[in-house]
Amino acid sequence: MAQIEFTIDEQKLYDRLPVDGSAVGNKTLRSGLRWSEKRYWGVRDGLVDRGLASRGHGRGGSLRRSIESPASQDAEIIEVAEVKLIAPAASPPLIVLREIHLYEPLAQVLLESWGKDRRSIPAAVDIVAQQGKRQTGGRWSRPDIVTVEVRTYEYVPGKHLEITTFEVKPADQIDITAVYEALAHRRASTRAYVMLHVPAPLAVGLEAAVQQVRDVGASHGVGVVVFDDPCDYDTWDILEEAERFEPDPEKLNDFIVTQLPADTKSRIARLLR
Repeated sequence: MAQIEFTIDEQKLYDRLPVDGSAVGNKTLRSGLRWSEKRYWGVRDGLVDRGLASRGHGRGGSLRRSIESPASQDAEIIEVAEVKLIAPAASPPLIVLREIHLYEPLAQVLLESWGKDRRSIPAAVDIVAQQGKRQTGGRWSRPDIVTVEVRTYEYVPGKHLEITTFEVKPADQIDITAVYEALAHRRASTRAYVMLHVPAPLAVGLEAAVQQVRDVGASHGVGVVVFDDPCDYDTWDILEEAERFEPDPEKLNDFIVTQLPADTKSRIARLLR
């Protein structure tokens, strides 16, 4: 097998990935190396670009080896155990956050850590749930959060508009209805996700409801994300990735006109010129 050349930082990160291909969380790797976020994401992206490592799911995202390097036969194996937290019987009642209180922190993480992990920072992240009585197209026409990207590719001509919608559900409202709401939004967007608040003490009790949402979401191409702390991407877990769809251009245009604020519409127009 040919020798693989690493930078010093690439070798340090690669050696922390188990040789059996198991995934290690980004937070665990970053903390173990004591690196800044900027340093970690830069080195991680370099390994992914070269095909030496691949991204995985898990809370905060994860990383695993793609191939085994001769230079790291003695690499330290880090075992990641799944831990389920169960609230003690004598614990006080858990205060479930209202949906409206989840929007702001989720939008901030979508703009920052979510974009970094996916190597695509949104041009805009808008909370569109709170528009009062303004007409936006009928029942289930209004998502909670929308991200906007204009992407270009090396070998594909043109600019590509990506509109992703997010339907947010607090812990006491988790059921498959969320998937059908997301599907209604996707008629005029490229991807749709359901975001479920699953506080650690309630994780076991919500397993069945989350699994139902996951099963229905997967069958319709709707992404499913669960999170404990809405402010901390390291507690987010992408259970299902959203499939990309190409909406009818007229519906997409109407969605932008009726749902997005004026500054975002102006930004889209500038980016597409």
